[in-house]
Amino acid sequence: MDKDEEVFRIEGNPGQGNTFVKIGHVEHYNPNATTATTNITNNYYYDKPAEGSSSAKPGDKKLGNMTLRDMLKADMIDTGNIQPLIMNYVSCIRPYVKDEMDRLFMHLWGRILVHEAFKIDLYDPGKQDCKFNRNLVGNIMHYLDGKGFYKEPYNQSEMTRAVEGDADSPVRKGFREYPDEQTKGVIDAIIKEYKDK
Repeated sequence: MDKDEEVFRIEGNPGQGNTFVKIGHVEHYNPNATTATTNITNNYYYDKPAEGSSSAKPGDKKLGNMTLRDMLKADMIDTGNIQPLIMNYVSCIRPYVKDEMDRLFMHLWGRILVHEAFKIDLYDPGKQDCKFNRNLVGNIMHYLDGKGFYKEPYNQSEMTRAVEGDADSPVRKGFREYPDEQTKGVIDAIIKEYKDK
């Protein structure tokens, strides 16, 4: 046996046509999987500062010498598979949105997902255990209250419960803070563009 070869011990039926490789981390393991092909879709990032990275800060996630933020800046991350997750998340708020604002609400989020201003912060979850920045989403939801989007007076606990299933989620903090001025400006511009059509 070649010194670089690994010996695998397979328990159960591994299916047909699979290729086995040694990996350091398994995000989701299903010992009973018997499908003919297996796709690995999650990258695992280590919670360590990226050495030599200009944008590195403690807690940044990294792959090799690049942080997740570095990779997002360099367009090395395909965010296309994260966008539906965000849309599902914000769709939980739709029952609270005024009927006449629903189309604008969905248009706004569709634009946010692909807007250059959000390409880094929205897709960098930081230490959150998810694939996007739920605090930023909460900040935007809070800002939309002042734009007349909601049927009832804005309630931070109710909004948090709608998206998280728990009013005491740590994400609740994001639903009581406003985004920065640049983010507000981009949102205002998207809303104005939609209304001027």
